[in-house]
Amino acid sequence: MDVTTRVRVGTNLGRRANRCTPARLLVAAMSFLPACPAQNASTSSISVQESDDSEARPASDPVLSVRGICQEPQESARSTGDCTVTVSRQDFDALMSILSPSGHITPEMKRHVAESYAEMLALANAARDLKLDDSPRYRATVRWLESKMLADMLRRHLEQESRSVPEAEIEAYYREEPSRFEEVRIRRLVLPKSELARQMAVTLRDRAARGEDMEHLQKEAYQALSESASPPTTDVGTRRKANLPSGVSDEIFFLQPGEVSQVENETYSLVIYKVEAKSRVPLERARNEIITEIAQKKVQQAIQTLTEQVRVERNQEYFGPASPNSGDFIPFKTK
Repeated sequence: MDVTTRVRVGTNLGRRANRCTPARLLVAAMSFLPACPAQNASTSSISVQESDDSEARPASDPVLSVRGICQEPQESARSTGDCTVTVSRQDFDALMSILSPSGHITPEMKRHVAESYAEMLALANAARDLKLDDSPRYRATVRWLESKMLADMLRRHLEQESRSVPEAEIEAYYREEPSRFEEVRIRRLVLPKSELARQMAVTLRDRAARGEDMEHLQKEAYQALSESASPPTTDVGTRRKANLPSGVSDEIFFLQPGEVSQVENETYSLVIYKVEAKSRVPLERARNEIITEIAQKKVQQAIQTLTEQVRVERNQEYFGPASPNSGDFIPFKTK
């Protein structure tokens, strides 16, 4: 069906605008799409072609018509005699993919963009009437946004290509990086820091190493420390190395089932870990993780190859010295 929405905008919509390049449309889209419709002056209308089988429409079919906007003709945003701009399904889908790179696009999002489209074009026309598109600020903005858009598109292109990982490469990564896929099932005793807790900790560790029940030891420790809070469960579950505190992860993964750690002096507590079991994540469960890691490495290598020959020379008098802790804003090597 044809749904028409009226959007009020403060501009003369009948004037013919300068040629609207794709870069200019991008700037307008990024600048005005989030805005709410204005509440004064002239009126423009927008027609949205909605259908339950919209995905079955030919790519060239118009899905959006904005009346009252005069622009010079383009392939997919054609200006007719009555100053109507139409947008094809193919180009509207392309716009949505820019606005939502994750690919999560709902019908509500599409309708919101469509309803904002008339205001965006009308305000862009008014800006051209004021020759704002001839300003140095506009040209600099377009150059920056165009470069950023292309860089982002390249990154997404590399990410998509890199996710096509051969099965042999997945199996080789799993085989050559065994430690990355180890996991342990652990329990821990937690003692709130105090002098008494330090005195008790060594004895509790020895009793845990001899096989006494960790839950019983935890309750006994809280009673001896006169803690009013309920003792925490000792069952931490299964953990990978990356999911443990960095200061103790190596020691825990060095332990064999049944062994306990030293008394660990953590930020707020004294902690004793006990390993109950060790295993390796099955390949099928690790597959997506492996693909992601391989893809990330490929993208990083590709970007490094593209940028390693780039050098940036800065006028130190203009930019001033770099702050020791600020890092370098420009992600290229600098002379």
